[in-house]
Amino acid sequence: MLDKTKEATTVDAAKKVTLVKPADATGEIAEIFEDIRRVKGENFLTPNWGFFALDVDLLRHWWGLAKRLQTTAGKSALPKPLLNSISLVCSAEVNCVRCINNHQTHLIEHFGWTEADVVEILNFENSTKVDAMTKAVLRFARKVAFAEGTTEEDFQELRRHGVSDVGVAEIVSMAMLESGMARHAVGVAQFEDCDAWPLENLPSAAYAGAVKK
Repeated sequence: MLDKTKEATTVDAAKKVTLVKPADATGEIAEIFEDIRRVKGENFLTPNWGFFALDVDLLRHWWGLAKRLQTTAGKSALPKPLLNSISLVCSAEVNCVRCINNHQTHLIEHFGWTEADVVEILNFENSTKVDAMTKAVLRFARKVAFAEGTTEEDFQELRRHGVSDVGVAEIVSMAMLESGMARHAVGVAQFEDCDAWPLENLPSAAYAGAVKK
């Protein structure tokens, strides 16, 4: 008699993308993983890096972009907390629970934010505490990330707040990066063996719970 349970388990296992786990990383992949740990912390070597590590060139470039935009490593035209706010808003727009938790935790741990600060950004349009420049940047980023279309008035608003050409490039880059990362988490992560990822590399217990789903 055919063992249906075994058959189902085999099919489920076959559809999973096997991530490159931290303990299995070698060479340049191990070096990049270590750089992620050093720059963002042990608990931010999340499963998405194991996905991109399937090809070292992809890992190198995805991490290079994230490192430039999200972390305090290197200079930027716009404040890093503001750039990370774009990540948070894009994650919320896609409704990626893991991504929201990741960026919330990053803002709290690296930039001294509170949970209340995070809530204000997530509700920035109605917030009385979020300043006009931040609102203009987040509106622009959301339009870019989700193909709403930008206008001359959008650019004029950025200029009124002193956003340079480099600043615009940073907003667009962060919007493209995080909306893509969030779509990866929502559309692809369920086909990865994320449940085998080391718990010490997850931002929080809430993140770990989302991975298990």
